[in-house]
Amino acid sequence: MEGGRAEDARRVFQTVKQTRIIILVVLALAGGAVVWWFAIRPVRQRAKARHDVNVLAFVLDKFVQEQGEYPHGDLGTICRLLKGESINGQNPRRLDYVEASAYEQNDKGEFVDPWGTPYRLNFDPVVRVYSCGPNRIDEQGAGDDIASGN
Repeated sequence: MEGGRAEDARRVFQTVKQTRIIILVVLALAGGAVVWWFAIRPVRQRAKARHDVNVLAFVLDKFVQEQGEYPHGDLGTICRLLKGESINGQNPRRLDYVEASAYEQNDKGEFVDPWGTPYRLNFDPVVRVYSCGPNRIDEQGAGDDIASGN
């Protein structure tokens, strides 16, 4: 009997040891994944902003092709027009040019960049869309701003 109990105790001890090792490996992997996720966050934000400004410039060009002129009004109005609303005779056929999730818009209906700042639109002389970038300062498409066509 004594020998059996010792063998059982060794097996339990070995199982506990293996479980601890597995838990440590899983925690190390999870910790590495969290560090990796936050380390690449600035890269993801810049890529998202670059994608968004190019998409917005594209759909503004599509709007002018379909409607004959660029949309006019404040930024919230222009964003609603691009999402398919008809406002003051603009976009009477209610064409959808872009979809936006709730987190991609502010409470005014303006499209916002990954840092929460509304995208900027410039129609002179050609359409140009830009994000104020990570510093959230409008540098007219310069500095750390992320502009369409770049």
